[in-house]
Amino acid sequence: MNTASTAKPRVFYGWYIAAAGAGTNCIVLGITQFGFGVYIEAFRALGWSVTAIALGYSIRTLQQGLFSPVTGFIADRAGPRRMALLGIVIISLSLLLFSQATTLPLYYAATMVMALGQSIGGANAFTLAIMRWFNRRRGNAMSIIVTGNGFGYFATLAMSALLAALGMHDSFLALAAIVFCFGIPLAMVIRDHPEDMGLRPDGDTPAPEKSDSAGAKAKADDEGHTSVRDAVRSLKFYVLVAAMAAGSAAQLVWIVFQVPHLVAQGFSITFVGTQAAIYGMVAIPLRWTVGWMGDKFGRAKIYMLAVTLEGIGLCFLAFVTPERWWLFIPFYLTFGLGHCGWLVLNNTLPADFFGSRNFATIRGLVNTFQIPVSIALPVCMGYVFDTQGNYQMAYVAIAVLVVAGALSLALVRRSHRSN
Repeated sequence: MNTASTAKPRVFYGWYIAAAGAGTNCIVLGITQFGFGVYIEAFRALGWSVTAIALGYSIRTLQQGLFSPVTGFIADRAGPRRMALLGIVIISLSLLLFSQATTLPLYYAATMVMALGQSIGGANAFTLAIMRWFNRRRGNAMSIIVTGNGFGYFATLAMSALLAALGMHDSFLALAAIVFCFGIPLAMVIRDHPEDMGLRPDGDTPAPEKSDSAGAKAKADDEGHTSVRDAVRSLKFYVLVAAMAAGSAAQLVWIVFQVPHLVAQGFSITFVGTQAAIYGMVAIPLRWTVGWMGDKFGRAKIYMLAVTLEGIGLCFLAFVTPERWWLFIPFYLTFGLGHCGWLVLNNTLPADFFGSRNFATIRGLVNTFQIPVSIALPVCMGYVFDTQGNYQMAYVAIAVLVVAGALSLALVRRSHRSN
């Protein structure tokens, strides 16, 4: 009798997927989000305004929002592994297009290709896999994945050096090669369902016999999940949209504009890149703590607190200067802690509220409803800079909206069965 298929593995395979997701986030998010702001000044050197450049971010966000329900629906059925592989290929192609982007139309086209890749795979695919492989321990699993985000902040420093050494064209070619060569092997680690390997979510129940694996998988998929139609017709769906939009808004204005904002305030690009890397490293232990706190005390409650802290932190960031450098201290203590909470818990909320069976589809619909906010913010930030020469008042106004959106989550109770 072959006992290999029924023996419980020493390490639950879901943790390997989480580790691979951390590596993917480090590379893909580090390049496409955290470090991408270093190219704003390079694009400005082509004669483009910040408003025109920021419009590219709005286009990317709009397209991701419009595509999310469709790609989410496909991902729920095709599986996260295939989507991760396809997403990596498309993101690599987008970086090749950016290497040729000397005109705004080509820049916008590259932005649209990148948005398609991000919507299809990368971090989204690994998140879907984690929602399937974990239930009670989603917070811990996501804390491992977002550890990669912390290391991804080194991309700001590395991409600044790469841009200075190679120029815009060749640096984008190098980034495309990095994403492809590392992203493909990491995506291959994903397995769509724990039942495919004779396992169960969280790895703490006996694996079923092979003959019963299909039935066990179907039973696991049907336990306590909300249909897409019922989710969209509920009040908590729209409260979830507001709360997640608040967290996304804080991330968007910080990730996209922290480099140009700090440079405009008088900091050198080298300092900006260095502090971003330090910020990411210091925050890594906090992410592990937040994951544990969310699983123990309630992920919705910790998320609400975290995003509120982000809004407060943006106010400190708005007025930091070389003379008021000490404002970095309360910024790190508020935004830093809040950011960790958002990273770990953001993607767990749709699964906690509605179950994991239709997770990608429902999350995609949530993203679609966030489109107006996501489009307006980068353009507004760019307009404020072009007219006032700084981003201060824009940061303060957005901070108020972020806090209001976070607190809206208190209006509803979370799901019937998840922490």
